[in-house]
Amino acid sequence: MKQTLEDAVLKAVTWWSDKSFRSVMNQNNGDNTSDGGVVNILLNTKAMKAQDGISDEKIKKFEGKLTELLMNAKNSYNRSLSVDYHPCEHLFISAEFAGINSSCFPCKSSTSIDENNRAFAKYQYGGEYKEI
Repeated sequence: MKQTLEDAVLKAVTWWSDKSFRSVMNQNNGDNTSDGGVVNILLNTKAMKAQDGISDEKIKKFEGKLTELLMNAKNSYNRSLSVDYHPCEHLFISAEFAGINSSCFPCKSSTSIDENNRAFAKYQYGGEYKEI
């Protein structure tokens, strides 16, 4: 049976919620030099501090807003979400709406929903796109 858009959106929203708010040490920019190691420590420290105190209520607000934005997107391009070092517009708007510091989003990560309502995700630098 073909997956619905609602199913795919739920998978993407849940993925971002899990990786951003429930995963410790979620930052990896792929820089394996000694300087890069220091940067990764700083990024992870900032992310863990941002994760502190995020209530279930705030997470639900984030998930609700992100679901709304994805369901109202006009095409699959507008259902792609990503974080290089800063979140894309949909993630940023959803975090702001919920009162969540966007530093907790994992850098070098992304999700997409294709025209067949399949959801894909890539976690951190060097991660491979996998269907979720």
